[in-house]
Amino acid sequence: MNFSSPTSRIEDGLFLPEGASLFTRLRVAVRALKVLEKRPDDSVAAPLLNASLDGDVFQRLCSELAKSEDGRELLASRPSLQRGNIDLAALGRLPEGTLGNAFARYFSDNGIQPFESPYEVRNDVDYLIKWYRETHDLHHVVTGYKTDALGEMELQAFVAGNLGLRTSVLILLFAAVLKPHGLPPFWKYLRKVRAAYRRGQRSEKLVRVRYERFWEAPVEAVRQQLGILPLTQA
Repeated sequence: MNFSSPTSRIEDGLFLPEGASLFTRLRVAVRALKVLEKRPDDSVAAPLLNASLDGDVFQRLCSELAKSEDGRELLASRPSLQRGNIDLAALGRLPEGTLGNAFARYFSDNGIQPFESPYEVRNDVDYLIKWYRETHDLHHVVTGYKTDALGEMELQAFVAGNLGLRTSVLILLFAAVLKPHGLPPFWKYLRKVRAAYRRGQRSEKLVRVRYERFWEAPVEAVRQQLGILPLTQA
């Protein structure tokens, strides 16, 4: 497996050589995580963190996708939810309660813009890492987890159960030790983290979904199709 990243910033120690050892990958991952604590949308640190810890996981996900017609189509067409590839104004005009309308409102309500990842996509693994990063905000919409610090931890726990990403586990551990962004002690929200993890285990893998095909569908219908339990039942 090629664990190198398609992007780097050497002055910050954000560089992952091809064939890096486990120790090197962990060291680079911790450096990337420290950058992301201050700049959550850093376009170098984010994909580097995923490549360092989860290159083999994304490779396995690619192999799983290649076994189905929809998965092969996703990897072949490589859809994107980057800023230049979606029309938020048009999505915002869709009926209230639809996935597209909820996605557009998510950005306006939080005063943010869609994700951008300027790095080169060399292969299917690079693409799936990029797709996972691009769909993070949409994952908030379909899971119902808030964008505050606790909601982010719940989403990371959901992803750990859903995709098995070590990155998400590291983020949870990092947050439990350092308590960034006003997080309470870990034991106070451990129950919610466990529930989110189990909820993610029971759901369809989120990276498989061609979300642009569901813009006009009600959010609740999309959740049902993905097997995402209501928060009250999780």
